[in-house]
Amino acid sequence: MAAEGLQLPRPRSAPRPFDAGRLGDQLRLAGLWFAGNAVWESLSAVLLPFLVLQAVGDARKAVALSLLTTLGTLLATAVHPVAGWASDRTRTAFGRRRPYVLGGGVAGAAALCWLAFASGFPALLAAVLLLQLAYNTALAAYQAYIPEIAPPEGRGRASGFLGLMSSVGALVGAIGSVFLVHGSTYRYLLALLAAILLGGVAVTVWGLPEGRVVAGGAAPAPPAGSARRPGRYRDFVWVVVTRGLVMLGFYTLLTYLSYYLRDVAGVRDYVTATSYTVAVTILAAAFSTVWAGRRSDAVGRRTIVCAAGALMGVGALAFLLARGLVPILAVGAVFGLGYGAYISVDWALVTDVLPDAAGVARDMGFWGMGTTLPQVIAPVIGGIVFLLLPAGGALPYRLIFGATALYAFCGSALVWKIRGVR
Repeated sequence: MAAEGLQLPRPRSAPRPFDAGRLGDQLRLAGLWFAGNAVWESLSAVLLPFLVLQAVGDARKAVALSLLTTLGTLLATAVHPVAGWASDRTRTAFGRRRPYVLGGGVAGAAALCWLAFASGFPALLAAVLLLQLAYNTALAAYQAYIPEIAPPEGRGRASGFLGLMSSVGALVGAIGSVFLVHGSTYRYLLALLAAILLGGVAVTVWGLPEGRVVAGGAAPAPPAGSARRPGRYRDFVWVVVTRGLVMLGFYTLLTYLSYYLRDVAGVRDYVTATSYTVAVTILAAAFSTVWAGRRSDAVGRRTIVCAAGALMGVGALAFLLARGLVPILAVGAVFGLGYGAYISVDWALVTDVLPDAAGVARDMGFWGMGTTLPQVIAPVIGGIVFLLLPAGGALPYRLIFGATALYAFCGSALVWKIRGVR
């Protein structure tokens, strides 16, 4: 057609390509990931346990937290691939991804503001469900940016920077929890988290180079190396399975860490202690993220993912032996080193094995189920353990933390089932 003088329809705008070596591009790509981790780290580790305890009292706190977490994450699990599928098929002048990121982000900020004034467990549950629906709609579309705009040779570096910003965002949430989760001041933290989420949405919507598709125009180019190849589905499934196991260990520990410090470690100010432990874990994770992501471009993804998951398992076992806040902080650092290395490489690993260029957001949504399903399963298993065993003892926590280690070790071993990458 070009030889005959005809011109193909072009996007209304042609933004410059993403450059993995340009700090500004990396910051824009990681903006919403930073914001989301700030929100969920604070909620999962400190705010939701605090709010549930206030709403239902001490006797029912563990079961109520398990119910709230399970229902919220079941909704997130269903929304993620559906919103991704819809985003893949959307054609607007505003783009394929932006409408979902913007709409979901604004609704998520509204849900955080509602959470600040929710009274009683039913209202608390409703606010969390709205937040899960909104945020995961935005996240499903956002995740497609990474394989679509990052070149294959720069995916490890981009993944490492995403891991770093994940840690920084989580650290912001943890520090905010230290200073603001006391009495009614938690409302200021929720307002701050809503503002951070809106900032991440703005950076994504107006900062990332998504071409605007006009009527009759061509869709954005598929990510390099992700053409439809049936043999790649096997590798993709194993990536999801291994991620699910490692994240099951992470969320099992995160869900019950606050109550472990209160009921077993005997820490009086357990809210502050949980925030400190999470902060140390995140700082340790920040040290390993960028290095691991870049290193994976050279030595391969599987080696680093395997070592990272194994280190998380060691850290989980060490929690069973730690007594006192200082040893617990040290163990948190070990766990964080493994977690940081894992999240810094896992993004690059999945983009290397995406099986279908026409369904990038949909497939990233299924990959996201490797994070959301563990958030369902972890509190279900934990809730059953707490229901079956005597309350107030250390045995339920020992079983839960031991299972955390087992999940991480299994996820580390099974990464070698992925054959299409190094």
